[in-house]
Amino acid sequence: MAIADKLGFRAFIFDLDGCVFRGSKAIPGAGETISLLRKMGRKVLFLTNNATETPESYSRKLFGMGIPVPPEEIITSAVATALFMRKWKSGRVYMIGEEGLKSALEGAGFTIMGEGASADADYVVCGLDRAVTYHKLAQAGLAIQSGAKFIATNTDPSYPAEEGYLPGAGAISCAITKTTGVKPLIIGKPSKRIMGIALKKAGVKSEEAVIIGDSLETDIRAGINAGVYTILVLTGVTKREDLSRSKNVPDLVLESIADIQALI
Repeated sequence: MAIADKLGFRAFIFDLDGCVFRGSKAIPGAGETISLLRKMGRKVLFLTNNATETPESYSRKLFGMGIPVPPEEIITSAVATALFMRKWKSGRVYMIGEEGLKSALEGAGFTIMGEGASADADYVVCGLDRAVTYHKLAQAGLAIQSGAKFIATNTDPSYPAEEGYLPGAGAISCAITKTTGVKPLIIGKPSKRIMGIALKKAGVKSEEAVIIGDSLETDIRAGINAGVYTILVLTGVTKREDLSRSKNVPDLVLESIADIQALI
């Protein structure tokens, strides 16, 4: 019996970089797998910790690779953060981040504070900011000391680039925590918060969904935390030899997203 039928999967939640594509190229078979799932009536969503891009920019990138994905199927950690914060009153945000985060927060009704107005912020929201400065870090820390709530889109310590690994959102939020002694509320993977948002959007229970990704520390751990079936693909950051060294054990290991076709 097909694994999706046996386990009752109604929703497939995919990571993006390292799972659906790598850099600027689609993983071979990714488009065909996603198309097959849609034809079978499965709900497909894409979940990424990258808060620098908007769902619209990701959609354009995927369309350019021959994988048609509408923006509403893409949940970035920035979008998840804005959705999560909606349960609080709209307020003033001092933001460390880029366009993806700014767009999501403003779209949710929050006001982004300028560089000299951090003391008036209700929230400090931190994501990856490749133009971060000492002044930004200092202003964020002062706002938190004045009572602003501290939120992090994700705490990934680094992200892969052509030249090697570069500081990620977690490296920035860690500097703020070291300064203030305050740990952020984390929204992105491996938090259950972003998984709850994805499951709600898909309209399914945790036992009806599967998450597919290339990272043991974010994708697989997120699935475990949320009680979702987990599939690790070996087209990204994790290699097979890494499995024996990790406490985050996936339910299934596949070479690639393309291998899902044989299981459904």
